[in-house]
Amino acid sequence: MDRTEQQSAQKKDQMKTIKSKISELQSRPEQLSAAQGAAAKYIIIVWNQQEQVIAFPQHVQHSAIFDYIRQENPQVQAVSAGFFMGDTIALWVGGESTSLDLPSRPQDTALVKSFLTSPDRSEWDLTLMTPGGAQ
Repeated sequence: MDRTEQQSAQKKDQMKTIKSKISELQSRPEQLSAAQGAAAKYIIIVWNQQEQVIAFPQHVQHSAIFDYIRQENPQVQAVSAGFFMGDTIALWVGGESTSLDLPSRPQDTALVKSFLTSPDRSEWDLTLMTPGGAQ
């Protein structure tokens, strides 16, 4: 097995692990709080006529984040929402927001992946905030 095949196999194994963990968490909701940090939530909003990812910790409701955003800019629209886990190599994106009644979409994976590598990520990623910095 050459190096490319090894990397591909490693990525597949990582993805299987991520999907397995998500499946386990979805089947046992009481475990979600114990897994904080393993997954994050996101909302895709339309802001300045472009779709933008907002990421935030798993323990915060989608609707709480979106309500805050709408207070600042009432024209913002949410187009999808869900969860993500992993990184740009092995990434799972899916689920839905029950508080916003919005599903994730297939194209969200590409948006989240782009978001994770963006130099502007810190402006939109609430999971990167330190406890002392959150106000």
